[in-house]
Amino acid sequence: MDLLDLVLRRMGRHATTLLPFSLLVGVLFQDLAAAARPLVGPLATILLMLALVRTDWPRVRALLARPGLALALSAAILVAVPLAVWPLWRALDVWPGLVAALCLSAMAPTVTSAATTAAFLRLDVSLALLVSLITNFAVPLTLPPLALWLLGLDLQISAMALSLRLATIVLIALAGAIAIRAWLKPDGLRHNAHKIDGCAVLVLMVFAIPLMDGIVARALAEPVKLAGFVVGSFAGMFLCNAVMALGTLPFTDRRTALTAGYCSSGRNNALLMAVLPVTADPDIFLFIAAVQVPIYVIPTVLQPIYRRLLGKDSDMPPLPR
Repeated sequence: MDLLDLVLRRMGRHATTLLPFSLLVGVLFQDLAAAARPLVGPLATILLMLALVRTDWPRVRALLARPGLALALSAAILVAVPLAVWPLWRALDVWPGLVAALCLSAMAPTVTSAATTAAFLRLDVSLALLVSLITNFAVPLTLPPLALWLLGLDLQISAMALSLRLATIVLIALAGAIAIRAWLKPDGLRHNAHKIDGCAVLVLMVFAIPLMDGIVARALAEPVKLAGFVVGSFAGMFLCNAVMALGTLPFTDRRTALTAGYCSSGRNNALLMAVLPVTADPDIFLFIAAVQVPIYVIPTVLQPIYRRLLGKDSDMPPLPR
């Protein structure tokens, strides 16, 4: 085993330790974070590409034989949830930038790692995987009109331009994943799985650094505001989770409702940083930095809650739907 293979394998196994460390690097080295800012778009594309490379596509095709549930949940996550939370946030007397960021976050797609953490939480892994894929492919069609037309958010970019930026990331990632999978072939994919996971962790580590751009200056100048944004990011994730889970529960079983809620709470906020212009409200970028805290913390908080809610089912491996 060569050195590169060993390093990538170990990175893949220690992702939960390495990723918070990279956030700390971004905080401590603000010049580096600022210099890495132009890499956000390309890194977001590579991250999605690597996730698509590692996706079990035969399994996805089998799930798509009965796509109704996943399509309905994805539509609810991308459209119904942001429309439901928008009036709640507007009613609060908080910073307008925080309200805008919370609503934009609710419009973002499910994080591509949702299936991985769903397994940790004993939720429906297959459903989480499919919802993640559908929302990431559909978001260029839903986020721009919701943000710029229905909700009237001024993002300093037209709906068409925002759609094109989102679509470009998705299409390039898909084309790259198809090319890599064709080059490696099934045997190569299995043999290099740990390397690919290690590469994804490495890209995530670099990606986390520019997310912290400007965070120290804002913390020193406005510590109360930063703390408020962190609290708001926790509230936003829990609210999106509750709205989706409670709205789904009357029509599905408890495990499905909890999985839908979890997919609704974990949003790909960093994708917003990749597509929004630098002239957008600085508070939106402050939120993207602040929301990294609950992204790392909430799965651990939710685990005992889900185990209690699922009862004996929590000891069973999640089954494909």
